[in-house]
Amino acid sequence: MYTRCPECKTLFSVSEAQRKARGGMVRCGRCSTVFQSNDNLLDRLPTEDDVVADSAARAPATRAEKVPKSKTTAASDIEFPLLNLARRPRTRLPFWIMGNLLLVLLLGAQLVYFYNPMITALYPPTSPYVALACHWLGCSTKPRQDVALIDLDKAQVSPQPKYANALRVTATLVNRARFVQPYPLLEVTLSDNNGVAIARRTFRPQEYLDKTQLGRGMPPHMAVNVSFDVTSPDASAVGYEIQLFAEP
Repeated sequence: MYTRCPECKTLFSVSEAQRKARGGMVRCGRCSTVFQSNDNLLDRLPTEDDVVADSAARAPATRAEKVPKSKTTAASDIEFPLLNLARRPRTRLPFWIMGNLLLVLLLGAQLVYFYNPMITALYPPTSPYVALACHWLGCSTKPRQDVALIDLDKAQVSPQPKYANALRVTATLVNRARFVQPYPLLEVTLSDNNGVAIARRTFRPQEYLDKTQLGRGMPPHMAVNVSFDVTSPDASAVGYEIQLFAEP
């Protein structure tokens, strides 16, 4: 069975299955015209005489034209249209690559902007690169801190051996987090026998640490001994409380 393209008049061999697909709609493999194959069926290939007779019937009676032989193509040249009967444009590979790279860069920038403290805490070697990225992105590079993961052990308050009306506070801090984090603020509250606070002071890390410890942060799962002095207002200070706070 054969069908003819109504646009370029090219003949194609077409099977019964091909005609049933898409309701008989096919696409010409030569000029890309979409047409109804069932409306242009032929049982056999036309001979040269058939072509000449057909041409003569369509041409004016006073003019005879030489009609070339019809061309045939293989069934594989027939393209069945998609549902929208339109060609999809080809996207070049470089544009795909560039688009994917831009998406990766955008995702990386968002991670650095919103989660840079977590990244540097879990992967310390990335700190210089994260700091550089934040310089360009305008984000804060404040280290990650979670005082809930810092234990205060062996806290003790005793008289200061060298000065009157002064107390020596000693304690051990343990970072239970998996990452290095800044040292906390220590708030010391002195109270009387009734539990009423009579003095309160907050100590920054530089006030209770050695200078060599400040820049390194609290290493994970390592005990750090701290000590500092507080002024006792009077002899009524018999109780104390130490609380940890994050740096503002």
